[in-house]
Amino acid sequence: MASSFGRRARRRGFTLIELLVVIAIIGVLIALLLPAVQSAREAARRAQCVNNLKQVGIALHNYHDQHKTFPIGADTFNLAVSNPPNTCGGDWVARGHSLFTALLPHMEQGPVYNAINFTFPAGTSSRAAVYGVVPGMLQSTALLTRINTYICPSESSQQRPYNIPGESSVPYSMSSYAGVAGTYDIYRWWYGCPIEIEPNGMFGKQYSYSLADNTDGSSQTIYVGETSRFRNAGDPERIFNEWTRTLWFGYDTNRTRIQGTALCMAKINAPLIDDVPSNDPFLDSQNPAYRNMGQFGFRSNHPGGANFLFGDGSVRFLKETIANQTYQNISTKAGGEAVSQSDY
Repeated sequence: MASSFGRRARRRGFTLIELLVVIAIIGVLIALLLPAVQSAREAARRAQCVNNLKQVGIALHNYHDQHKTFPIGADTFNLAVSNPPNTCGGDWVARGHSLFTALLPHMEQGPVYNAINFTFPAGTSSRAAVYGVVPGMLQSTALLTRINTYICPSESSQQRPYNIPGESSVPYSMSSYAGVAGTYDIYRWWYGCPIEIEPNGMFGKQYSYSLADNTDGSSQTIYVGETSRFRNAGDPERIFNEWTRTLWFGYDTNRTRIQGTALCMAKINAPLIDDVPSNDPFLDSQNPAYRNMGQFGFRSNHPGGANFLFGDGSVRFLKETIANQTYQNISTKAGGEAVSQSDY
């Protein structure tokens, strides 16, 4: 009798069909899992964006407690007496310092704030000297600092701080947020130094407001929103959205861009348009052309809408389908509109 120890156990392998079935099942599971993973990651990024805006809200109110007013949205011109004097009582030099610069001491960024020389502009568009000094070189140490709280993690591409080659007077560090200027086009219209168009939102050029000025109620008024630098593919601007400078830029004539503050004329996440309407300075916000003027509006890389900071410190996600009138109503500080939270 042959010993049973001499026998080898026969092992049955997978057939080709079984192997293909297993591979197919694994493929289906991966296809189901990837969207869930991406969704979870986006939820985490969106939560961090909400936290960023809450930190900005705390800084705004700390600033208000100290100065009894919120910062101006944009420090556009130096109104000090110039030498020699001119009819404006200022030197006509565009300053460009933003509300986000003013908030630095309240964002645990005191050393960055202290390194800025506010006698000089945040930067100029060329190597031109101001008072015999190239401002960008003077300001570079501070204004090339990356402030992570000012950047939404959902930005598809995050530009590192840099000086533009050939224009060392333009230190640049990106941001994802802007103050709410309301519904007026206050950027392309200027009535002569030192007069600027007063915004109907909380932040504008050369104007500052307190909580008492927000008669619509801080819980019914948006103060800061998302203005993603990388929302639109093929963005033509080499520098755009930075915390270091406000003002408006027109490197591409047909796609003038603003930064630091933004308007609620355009719908949320509106695309860029090549032909920017231009007629009355207080633009007809009901005109469909203005609703699509994305370069002047708020936008994010979150699907379906954007995060906004309200004056009471809360942060809410506003859908891009929000009614035009509701969106504009909550962007004004003293419009007297009756708005229900159920409307947004």
